[in-house]
Amino acid sequence: MANPPTAQKGPTKLWLPVVLLVGILLGVVLSFYPPGPFRFLPFVPPDYQQVYALHAILSTTSISLLVALAIIYLRTYVQTGARFALGITVVLVALLMQSLFQYPLILAFAGRFVGGRGDFFFLADIFTVIAYTIFLYLSLE
Repeated sequence: MANPPTAQKGPTKLWLPVVLLVGILLGVVLSFYPPGPFRFLPFVPPDYQQVYALHAILSTTSISLLVALAIIYLRTYVQTGARFALGITVVLVALLMQSLFQYPLILAFAGRFVGGRGDFFFLADIFTVIAYTIFLYLSLE
């Protein structure tokens, strides 16, 4: 007797720690690139180095989570044709574009200072990562 065809299986919950780990590691690597205003100075203020590194790590993690979410919902749309999934995909791609245009390395290469928002931008980055992580977790169920 032939086995029935198996349905394509989507990403499992194991994808969540993998996406988080990739985002964090890539963020750590990218945080070593010098930002625009300090590229030519022999001394970069230590406080700014920490601010820039944390912002780069959190931003990269957010981008990796958004990419994973967009893939999941685009795949859902392709499989089901549900307009709701297409709508979520469009919103996720818009959030991804916003994150990319506000990414510290892109701003640094454009010559803009990327660390002038103070302590509150850490809270915004942290809450964004938490929200995207919860969204990805729920999407994988």
